[in-house]
Amino acid sequence: MQETVNIKEYLDIFKRRKWIMIIVILLSLALGGYKTYKNYNSYVPTYTSSVTVRINTMKEYEAELEKLKKQQKEDEKNGTSSSSATSSNEKSELEEKTNLYNSYSSGSEMRNQNIASSYVALTKKEPFRKKLSALSGIKVSQLGSVTATQNEDMPTFVDLTVVASSPEITKKVAEAAPEAYNEELKHLVKADCVEVVYEATTPTLIPRSKDLTLVKYLGVAIVVSIFLVLLVECLDTKIKTPKDVEKYWDLPLIGVIPMDDKRVKGAHAAKNGGRR
Repeated sequence: MQETVNIKEYLDIFKRRKWIMIIVILLSLALGGYKTYKNYNSYVPTYTSSVTVRINTMKEYEAELEKLKKQQKEDEKNGTSSSSATSSNEKSELEEKTNLYNSYSSGSEMRNQNIASSYVALTKKEPFRKKLSALSGIKVSQLGSVTATQNEDMPTFVDLTVVASSPEITKKVAEAAPEAYNEELKHLVKADCVEVVYEATTPTLIPRSKDLTLVKYLGVAIVVSIFLVLLVECLDTKIKTPKDVEKYWDLPLIGVIPMDDKRVKGAHAAKNGGRR
């Protein structure tokens, strides 16, 4: 029962001081509307494109093996594989390269994962952005943002995402990003280890997010107005109700003389009529 009385008292307070809440809310809505208008006019469309690369430190060995295998197949197709001394040399070279590849490939997977995780933040560095600018032909200030994310399911895969202000710039930067990434890794780990798995996607417009500025300002206004109402009520020591007598003076209330509104109105009317 006491809680109900307290809630009613607070409601009466807010009702008496409603002008404070109205003024604060209206001012906040006006400011929030202005901010929303500014955000709407300053909005710049942005586009995104992504390219997936793989960290593969055995890339050079794989390319050489593929080249030797292709050459051997061509020789066998032309009927020269069993008669020429060159072919036997190619076979021995292929076997040597294969053995070398097998010896290094067992530990390469872990190294590839370590490189991918250790240098995933390389795209934020200034040398990478300068290299990317040179390869794409775009100024550093117009590159936008380039982020790298290591794939959780395949740790040797890295997704490069580009966000820029136009589809043309986004496309050029995304296409040049793998080469710039590879060049920086060459300098750091001394290995040509980046290969493109999925080519750069077609730039797409990033949907504009909902502007909640007005809602935020309204929420702040409600909190501030409640605080101001309670503050004003605490600072106001005027006697307005019979309960205030007991509350502030700590005296028992004997009785209340009600005001006769009709007699007061009649007295005012008579006074005004006498003046006429």
